Amino acid sequence: MHHTAPIIHRDVQSLAPVIAGFKAKTAAAAERFSGLCGFDGFVDTFVRLQTPPSMAEFGAKVSAAAGIATSYPARHLGDKFGGNGPLFAAALNDIYEGKIDLTCVGALGDKEVLPIFQAALGGKTKRLYTLGRAAITTCLEFTDGKVMLNDMSACAEVTWSRLLECVGAAALDEELKAANFISAVNWGKLPHAGEIWSNLAARLGALGVPAKKVFYFMDLAEFENRPPADREDLLARMAPITRQCHTLLSFNLKEAWQMGEVFGGKFHGRKDADAVAELAALLRSRIAVDRVIVHPNDGAACASASGTVYVPGPFCVNPFISTGAGDNFGAGCLAAALRGLDDAGIALAGNCASGHFVRSGRSASFADMARLLDAWAAGTLAERL
Repeated sequence: MHHTAPIIHRDVQSLAPVIAGFKAKTAAAAERFSGLCGFDGFVDTFVRLQTPPSMAEFGAKVSAAAGIATSYPARHLGDKFGGNGPLFAAALNDIYEGKIDLTCVGALGDKEVLPIFQAALGGKTKRLYTLGRAAITTCLEFTDGKVMLNDMSACAEVTWSRLLECVGAAALDEELKAANFISAVNWGKLPHAGEIWSNLAARLGALGVPAKKVFYFMDLAEFENRPPADREDLLARMAPITRQCHTLLSFNLKEAWQMGEVFGGKFHGRKDADAVAELAALLRSRIAVDRVIVHPNDGAACASASGTVYVPGPFCVNPFISTGAGDNFGAGCLAAALRGLDDAGIALAGNCASGHFVRSGRSASFADMARLLDAWAAGTLAERL
């Protein structure tokens, strides 16, 4: 276990050398990277209740109508593509301004890729493979919150055997031999994700891909509904994956608190920089991965064999959009790791990618991140970009 004290950057001024390193490494020309993103897929349908407008009123009216029936006027606001894998792939493409070869594999439609995914990802990926029907979320929007109705039955259909069947063993092997990275996200909602994650790493080894050549980014997403035995199974899979790949395991703060509890850590409710860094270091000492990243809304900590560093972020008080912010954060971290940035640079890139996205609703390029950093350092960063 690493015992050096964590490096805590408390404000943007203290980040000057980190920012300089970030700009130098991301402005230079880079090789064209290639890799896989997966393995979920959601179609999100948004509905605005018109009467009653609030959740508080709606709940009372529904309760009063129990045993009979009731109806309410609503407006269908449209559908959006979703799922952590597709959102991550779109963000990673935008960071590299299209100069990256992405293959997205996920639950993108029964038998063929749905038009909504084709429209969103067709121009941002080299190939799209669908493993089956997409999960469906119906989001009821009210003035005081939202109710998410999740039909996740399709998630159980995402399996290793299905992946081999839909992609094809030979095509998968070609993808892996060319890969610089794998992004594997949303373990929490995909009951068979662990087997996919393990088998991809094992297949890299069997193909003779050198150890540590491939960056392997993993995000568990919300996993509180997974039983303890599932978490133990996942943690046992980490060491073999890490022997083959350079692993990055990312948590939002709530997820990190929950994983910390597994190892006896008492961090619930602790959001300060020192506690976040301490939690990242604890998780890194107990989980066999190269880097653990923990990101609250206003910063990020990264723990590795080099120690632990905390980097503040350009916090947005009133986000334009929040869904997808975590996927943009992860894409920023992986994009920076591919460019050879250190732990502080990786955390900074994640913060900038998400900070730009929540202000604008669009994913940042490296150049966008550099401009955001200039405005943040100058004290002129607005709530909208």
